[in-house]
Amino acid sequence: MQRRELREVVSLLQRLNDCVSISARRMYTQQVTLTEMLQCSLSDTRRLLPELCLFVDSLLPRTFTSNNKSIGAPPSSLVRHAFHHPEAQWLSRSARQSGISALLCQQLVRLARQDSDNGVQDYNKTIYSSAAELIMHILLDALLSPCARRLGQAPDACRWNPLQHKPRFHAMTCFPVWSSLMPFAALIGIQFPDVFQQVMKEHRCLERTIHRVNCDFALVTGIWRLVEELDRGDKEKQRAVSDVMVSLLSFASDRMLLCCKNAKDDKMSVHSHLDDQLLEKFFTGMQKFSFKSRRADEILKQTIFGTLQEALGRTACGAQIGAVPQRVVVFTTAGCMLVKDLAVDIVSMVMKQINDLDTLSERGQHPLLTFLVGFCAHVDLVRLPSVLEVLKMLVTSYKAAAHHAVNPEHQRQRQRELVFYIVYVTLLRSESVDSLRQEVSSDAAAILELLKQFQMQLCSEIAYKDFQFAAPVHWMARVWKHWVFLSDEDVQSFVSEAQENDTDTEQEFKKRMTTWQAREALIAFKLPSFLRFPQMKTLVNPHLISSPLADLNDEHGLIIRGQKRRRTEKMSTTNNNPEQLERSFDVLLLPDVMERVCSFMSAKRLCRMTLVCRDFAKLSHSASLWRQLYLRIGSPIGKKQSVLPASPVECRHGDSYKHNWRQMYQERWIVLRRLRRMQRRAIEAVQLSGEAFSSNNRIATFIPQMCTYCGCNQVFKSASEHKVHEAKHKRFTCTEFSCQASFIGLHKFNQHMKEHATKSTVPSTTTCRLVCGYNGCKKSYMSAKRMTTHRQKANHFDRRKA
Repeated sequence: MQRRELREVVSLLQRLNDCVSISARRMYTQQVTLTEMLQCSLSDTRRLLPELCLFVDSLLPRTFTSNNKSIGAPPSSLVRHAFHHPEAQWLSRSARQSGISALLCQQLVRLARQDSDNGVQDYNKTIYSSAAELIMHILLDALLSPCARRLGQAPDACRWNPLQHKPRFHAMTCFPVWSSLMPFAALIGIQFPDVFQQVMKEHRCLERTIHRVNCDFALVTGIWRLVEELDRGDKEKQRAVSDVMVSLLSFASDRMLLCCKNAKDDKMSVHSHLDDQLLEKFFTGMQKFSFKSRRADEILKQTIFGTLQEALGRTACGAQIGAVPQRVVVFTTAGCMLVKDLAVDIVSMVMKQINDLDTLSERGQHPLLTFLVGFCAHVDLVRLPSVLEVLKMLVTSYKAAAHHAVNPEHQRQRQRELVFYIVYVTLLRSESVDSLRQEVSSDAAAILELLKQFQMQLCSEIAYKDFQFAAPVHWMARVWKHWVFLSDEDVQSFVSEAQENDTDTEQEFKKRMTTWQAREALIAFKLPSFLRFPQMKTLVNPHLISSPLADLNDEHGLIIRGQKRRRTEKMSTTNNNPEQLERSFDVLLLPDVMERVCSFMSAKRLCRMTLVCRDFAKLSHSASLWRQLYLRIGSPIGKKQSVLPASPVECRHGDSYKHNWRQMYQERWIVLRRLRRMQRRAIEAVQLSGEAFSSNNRIATFIPQMCTYCGCNQVFKSASEHKVHEAKHKRFTCTEFSCQASFIGLHKFNQHMKEHATKSTVPSTTTCRLVCGYNGCKKSYMSAKRMTTHRQKANHFDRRKA
């Protein structure tokens, strides 16, 4: 900027600040509320705030004042620079709170409504934009620019700090600016949608720079509020207003997706939790807008599709990029979940971009192919007809590779890579084919017809040997079963033949496995792509197909047992002896062995054993198993120290005391869960009060504890309660050495001691009872008189004479 223009900008800026300060003082002295001022007529506003109205009128060439004099207007570029200057006070805190910012915007909107010219140019070739365009530039410069550009230096709350858990929204200066200017931007957008669209295009071209600021959170929230206001205020549902909403949402989408240049920079990012929160805020606003607006589907589909088309187009043009950025992958999945039929359009768009590439080698090695393969394989929102189109394209590329390749080795590797992608997609979408075969409808019949055509292509146009070496054999076995509908015998014969033809050495097989792993690592939309975005993973998780390739040692992984596949037959033939298997079961079912095995189980598994059979139910009630579980409950597990204090239990009873260990465990577990909640609340209270939890300093606040006596589940909330409770236990303890039962109440203690006295007081005459004994009679009596009476009545005496 030249010195003359700079002096003019400073002069206009001084006039703007003087106008704002004088008008703010008038608002405070006149004691008029902002609502009343916004509802006043133009004449009343000119009378109460003459400086403000005079300044606004001076911004255009045609100026009408009270004296009917004409004043020259500054160029539109100077006006924009003055309003966007870091020292401009029209968006300061005092101006917003006094209402001058809103009143100034109201007068600017009034000026745009009164002006009818589309822009003029005087004899000095000074360009004057139309009032609507100028005011739209002023508002969008303030709304869409970050605080670092608007204020010259960003506040601490608006700086992108990866170490923060989340931004300090209450301290950010961008949210109040959106609240003040958003209603007036909506008015301009509804009345002048074409001008709004033109200004937004200029801003989208200017905002291609890469910067990370917390102002993006205010931008996303404010744009969704502005879009809802535009939709609410547009009663006629104009097409131009819909285009304005699309341009606003595209601007917000570009701001999120342009933060990373490529996948390498995105993978090295340390602030993915902030990106996750930003994406979550964007798609939360999308969900709310979908419920509020009738034209949400059209607007959102056009926005997401256009944004992804540009993002993937940049990937298609950049040959140096190794993969699609993970943020684009997450954005695509969430957009397909919220926008109907978006997945079909994305598949068609990516296929068109792949087919537009010049050479076949560029198609195969381009990241868009791995993006498309992962999208069709891992996202169940992609319908089966679109998946079949992608598979058909891969088969066509397989055929074309045989004619365009110069190097035979390169041709073979290229064809096997395409077969690997075909097997990968079909393997993960096997459940879709199974559900399709169970449907009975005209649509399902049409898709089955397409499936038959793909089966013919798969069996006729791909070499049989590539099926054996391009991918793991057990992958291909599942493909034959679920996609070609072969029987189990045919699938087993294919596996046996592939294992017989596998003559590679161990080193060659490891090299082949490394190639499979490298190809699988390039495919997008796998679960690791979403692990850095936990909130977005929770949103899209119901529509993700988990990959069975995570564990290489699993039977669904790349290899089995980490060995060559032909060695698995020798391992399986050694364990087919039924007598040996039966003997192993007999040894396993011995009571001592089963009790030893179950001693490593938790309480939950012991309870589940009851449902197996009667023998297991009897074993699960064993006192020895529940005794060790009860004595370990509440104790720390492992060497890692827990934040919560331990709550151990100690059995002080004698040998003759009978325990119900299972019931005691259940009762203590219920109380222990309640105790843990109380302890966490107490620890949080201590942390909030600023007290330290070091081992050298004593904690001032008492942490709730539980009684350590066996069978007692009392919880103490203070140290005095704990002390009194232990004193009661020591006082009311049974004196019998073999019992030593402890109580906390005198009544139960006396009752227990009476039971002991009753058992110990046995009559001495019990051993002197007289037994009848006549013909096996077992009746006994305490006295001889009763015995005689019994014998006389029952004739139990010998009548023979001596």
